[in-house]
Amino acid sequence: MPHRASRRFPSAALLALCAALAAASGARAASRPAGARGAGPAPETTFQSRDRAAAPDYKEPWHLFGAPAEDTAAAQLSRAKRLEAEGRRSAARKAYDALVHNWGASPEAAEAQLRVAQLFEADGGREEAFREYQYWIERYAAGVPVEGATYEAAVAAQFALANALRAELGGGPLSPSAEMVASMYRHVVANAPDSPRAPEAVLCEGACYEADGAWAKAVNAYERLPSKYPGSALVADARYRSAACRYRLAKRYPNDEATLRNALETLRLALRTDPSHAGAAEARERAAELAARQSRLAFDRAAFYDRVRRDREASILAYGQFLEHFPNAAESERARERLGQLRAAER
Repeated sequence: MPHRASRRFPSAALLALCAALAAASGARAASRPAGARGAGPAPETTFQSRDRAAAPDYKEPWHLFGAPAEDTAAAQLSRAKRLEAEGRRSAARKAYDALVHNWGASPEAAEAQLRVAQLFEADGGREEAFREYQYWIERYAAGVPVEGATYEAAVAAQFALANALRAELGGGPLSPSAEMVASMYRHVVANAPDSPRAPEAVLCEGACYEADGAWAKAVNAYERLPSKYPGSALVADARYRSAACRYRLAKRYPNDEATLRNALETLRLALRTDPSHAGAAEARERAAELAARQSRLAFDRAAFYDRVRRDREASILAYGQFLEHFPNAAESERARERLGQLRAAER
């Protein structure tokens, strides 16, 4: 028989070493006092952990790859700053990150985490920068103050990063996803719901989905703005954008009367909110188009009972309802004439 190559399994010694390292790591974590290497805020599970723009997972200590070069957080911070001063920004960022991973609860960790975010931002890593800012906001913003850093400045940086990425949507296979950028705006609102920029962030979330053709999701965002921020100057814009998206949904599903009705009501609401809005003329045209289609569907339903089902009683009821709701529609005269014929035949 031909020789069969034997499988290569990890040696028993290697397996034993891995098990020993894991056990030692667990024991150190359990006995480590606050502020010692690896200690940090306890991991939290929130809705944001499922979001594409969420902060990175809780930064656990590194023992092999990426371990810090120094023995204390202060020395590691000095090393990272020295690397940054030398222009070695990638190395500096990794050194700052190693500090956060291994001395997460130290006074130096807040500054180091903020520099991780800022260096990603400076080097054009917008998605990574956003998530690292989020990590700083969630775990350090309320703790040890960092000179020159504020919560508001971090959220403002996130908003700027989201805007820069939104400008790249639809730019090809390497452009960011609409879902990811929309989730950034949700974080901006969650981080600072009372900020003057929060209504704009909600509007931008809707714009991301609208640009991607996800009109139902866009509607959800746009219609959240008037509900959450009724006094905002952007309410009219949100209603006109929502109406535009609902109009497109009504065009996509031409025989869905509920979708048609919702689109028409939203267009009329937008026109009542601001009749002089830049989008008012187009909204009026669309409202007229949908109203005509709505009356046509109602007339066709009555004609179906009349011509196909030949149900005189149902036809009389349907034509009567049509005339009640659409007395001036293009089909109204035909409906009155046919209703008169049906009623005369009953006598």
